[in-house]
Amino acid sequence: MKLTERMPAYPVRRPEVIAAAVDALQRGEWARLEGVPETEAALRAYHGADHVWFVASGTAALEALLLGHGIGPGDEVITTPYTWGATVSAILAVGAVPVFADIDRITAQIDPATAEAVITPRTRAILAVHLFGHPCDAVALRAIADRRGIFFFEDGSQAHGARLAGRTVGRFGHGSAFSCMGLKLLAGTEGGYCVFEDPDAEARAWLYGRHPRGMDPARREGLAEAGLLDALQLGWRPCAVSAALVRAALPWLDSENATRRRNAAVLRAALDGIPGVTLPPELPGAQGCYHLLSLVYEPEITGVSREEFLRRLNAGGAGAFIYIPIPIHRLKRLNPHGYEGPRVFWHEQLLRAGIDYRETSCPAAEWRADHSVEMGFNWTQDNPRAMEQIAGLVREAARR
Repeated sequence: MKLTERMPAYPVRRPEVIAAAVDALQRGEWARLEGVPETEAALRAYHGADHVWFVASGTAALEALLLGHGIGPGDEVITTPYTWGATVSAILAVGAVPVFADIDRITAQIDPATAEAVITPRTRAILAVHLFGHPCDAVALRAIADRRGIFFFEDGSQAHGARLAGRTVGRFGHGSAFSCMGLKLLAGTEGGYCVFEDPDAEARAWLYGRHPRGMDPARREGLAEAGLLDALQLGWRPCAVSAALVRAALPWLDSENATRRRNAAVLRAALDGIPGVTLPPELPGAQGCYHLLSLVYEPEITGVSREEFLRRLNAGGAGAFIYIPIPIHRLKRLNPHGYEGPRVFWHEQLLRAGIDYRETSCPAAEWRADHSVEMGFNWTQDNPRAMEQIAGLVREAARR
């Protein structure tokens, strides 16, 4: 069986979106040292937040979040081993130590109980990821953080516009970070943004990577008088054209997400009853946005290896792949013990902290890495026929 329906091109660059980028170019806005206040205002309104920055990337947004809250060398940040590496890279970049909590092996989201279990006196924060566009249990995680006196941060880089209990992800934590690179749900070219709950954390982060031109004049003057206003910055300046693309695309985000959800509902019903194949459920009260389609595939049940299942899917035109082949705590470059390869700067900080990830146990993450298959899901137009075809291809590929 082969798919005859094709996903629309993504991101959707409507005429209004292209016009916004052209307008920025025609006005000579290659860069704006003061930042991009128009885009930040639009994002503040969307999230109902008072403090939002647009920066150079999602990784920069995570760094700003951590540094603004005073997290650095020796501090522990609990996070998931089942995510894209930038989440962990940001922790390492500020000199902190990632500590890994396990996940729910079906949903792939961080498990609040395992996160609380690894809190130590050195823990400063939990950094959760809303993976594949689906909200994790941010309510439970924030409650744990508040009870234990630590921060809770959200990485929403795959979940722009996803909601839990009627609130957008990114509004449950003390702060949150989002990527807006060109393949995300809210896509520029490259870029990202961070949401701060605490204005003092925003002010502290400013000194690390934003030009003083955009700062409140009174604060700028006070910092200058104190000798704290200088050029020691990390280069988080955003691309003005990318910011224009994001601002112009934002009004369509919710409708595109709603279309993705409708298509996913049709697909979920069509996949029902296929032995060994599971489309993970969403949390009660959650509205995911299906950045990627992640299937749990169990060859022990189907009798068809995952490699053969992938081969059959791709022969039919599914474009399937494995998004996280190895949980992060098992990556060679993360582990300094017995490492052979080019120098890695974070090895020293991990050794000083006495970290040995060979002793980390996250069995659900390791199981999920061996039992997942992903596909792109940029179905921003209703297409029940395509969903039926995908389900038919999955059914055929899983048949012994």
